[in-house]
Amino acid sequence: MKNYFENAIKYGNLRRALKKCCRGVRWKDSVVGYELHAPQNTQKLVESLNNGTYKINPYQHFTIYEPKKREIVATRIADRQVQMALSEAGLYDDIVEHFIYDNCACQKGKGTDFALRRLKVHMLRHYREYGKEGWVLRCDVHHFFPETRHDVAKESVGKLIDDDRARQMVFNIIDSFDGDKGIGLGSQISQLTELAVLNDLDHYIKEKLKIKRYIRYMDDFLLIHPDKEYLKYCWKEIEKKLAEKGLKLNKKTLIHPLRQGINFLQWRFVLTDTGGVKMFMNGKKAGRERRRLKKLVAGEASGWLAPGTADNSETAWEANAARGDAYYKRIRMRKYLEN
Repeated sequence: MKNYFENAIKYGNLRRALKKCCRGVRWKDSVVGYELHAPQNTQKLVESLNNGTYKINPYQHFTIYEPKKREIVATRIADRQVQMALSEAGLYDDIVEHFIYDNCACQKGKGTDFALRRLKVHMLRHYREYGKEGWVLRCDVHHFFPETRHDVAKESVGKLIDDDRARQMVFNIIDSFDGDKGIGLGSQISQLTELAVLNDLDHYIKEKLKIKRYIRYMDDFLLIHPDKEYLKYCWKEIEKKLAEKGLKLNKKTLIHPLRQGINFLQWRFVLTDTGGVKMFMNGKKAGRERRRLKKLVAGEASGWLAPGTADNSETAWEANAARGDAYYKRIRMRKYLEN
């Protein structure tokens, strides 16, 4: 058994964790106020963690609408400090070492860009074996975070953790969310926990169903295979495995020909006749950015936004568009802003 919990709650490790938690969010009054008294606040955490009186603070609830509507349950800065220290001390490595390579979300060295590259790799490898003939099973879990049962989450992540006190801390975090199901989207350990919930399914698909072309980003995952009937069988097996966890696939789940292209993470991937992969931006992204730019330009003209705000937004949008084959879209967006 490991014992990294003891290291995580040392004063120096908690102070280093706080610095990481504050990056990019120092515009928040709560963060500034907490960091202003960092030595005292950290010492209080050390004492409460050592004597067993530490309690998780009430969460903040709010809604985001980009890229789609989501309910966020935000963790307070003190609790983020504890979670970061615990993750850095060994919890993160303890959990992710059991994941498959193509589990792409919320991990060091991985993320959206990694997932997009991996899908390209899978499509190219399929083309070398079968050409453009093939089928895609696109799956999406219905209300993944809100519908995850606490007992399932604890069973899934608990068996991956080798430190007893760290395991109990994760269990306390899971139970801190109201009810007997639902994991808040917005906590570092919550995200690791949800990745672990579907870890058994990942291994089942790769090792039992023998799907070589498989990729998952949180609750969105794809299977590419030359046989449509076999994918139908996989669909049924996946539904059975999810049902055991109290989860199910949503209505967006479907099987379609590979030659039609693949929609994944708001990008569209298309195999060319010569075996290349084109990556096109979702048209809704451009529409949203044009509406945003119109509001930002109006805000600059009226004086309630600083000059250059719209230009910064457009530059960031161009950087995102540069991931794929969107050269002419980028030119059109720049001209739209200039006009």
